Amino acid sequence: MQGLSVVVVSHNAQAVLLECLARLSRHYPSAEVVVVDSGSTDGSAEAVAERFPQCRLLRVENRGYPAAVNRGLSVVSGDYLVQMNSDVYLEAGDLEALLEAARADPKAALVGPTLVTPQGRFQSFGPLYTPNYWNLRAPRRVAWISGALTLMPRAAYQALGGMDERFFFYNDDLEWCLRARRKGWRVLLVPRRVLHLGGSSTPKDPRFLAEGYRGGLLLSRDYYPHLHGLHKKAVWLEAHLRIWLDPDPTRRAGYRLILDKVCRGGLDRPLLP
Repeated sequence: MQGLSVVVVSHNAQAVLLECLARLSRHYPSAEVVVVDSGSTDGSAEAVAERFPQCRLLRVENRGYPAAVNRGLSVVSGDYLVQMNSDVYLEAGDLEALLEAARADPKAALVGPTLVTPQGRFQSFGPLYTPNYWNLRAPRRVAWISGALTLMPRAAYQALGGMDERFFFYNDDLEWCLRARRKGWRVLLVPRRVLHLGGSSTPKDPRFLAEGYRGGLLLSRDYYPHLHGLHKKAVWLEAHLRIWLDPDPTRRAGYRLILDKVCRGGLDRPLLP
């Protein structure tokens, strides 16, 4: 597709990444594709260089998903910019559906599909998000969409900028969408089902659990300061209960980490890498 640039971010997910790129090459051979490898040690970058020389490969240190996305977006030239996880498997027509929705709404900043699991179920983003799927027959304005796959007109990118690099892995998509909406843009969910494997680059590490809570608290502090104090107390209480009741030692370690963050502050600094 002419005028379309795709940024694929990957970390230690070689097999998944190669399948993702094979699908992109098959269905979108004319798209500009940039692969941002975030410090992989599994041979991902070397495999991409060998098997997909038509893709531009950027090797960067692992400073989190937003930093990798921003690095990729900084070098592409298309009028419409796609950023995606390596574990999103595209079919013919997927990006066309997002592009059509973006072109139909001049105030659309971020456009995303309805992501589905390998079992064919809608990906869950919590009970408050579920109503977005009900009777979804046309692009719908929503509060936020998953950062696993988004399409953005260049005009919106120039107006909003990239992802907030204070977030490492979670809540970055929430912040991007909130920023867009507060500046008068729209976020659209499109009734096009796209497969997202999920979790391909997420190790079982207590810091990842804690990072999700840190990012949430950072978000409430910056965008909902009147609720931040209550949010902080709720996280404090949940962490204490989880440490007491959760049988998984890795999760308990994660909750101890976020308790330390809640008590000591320092929300602007990621817990990873």
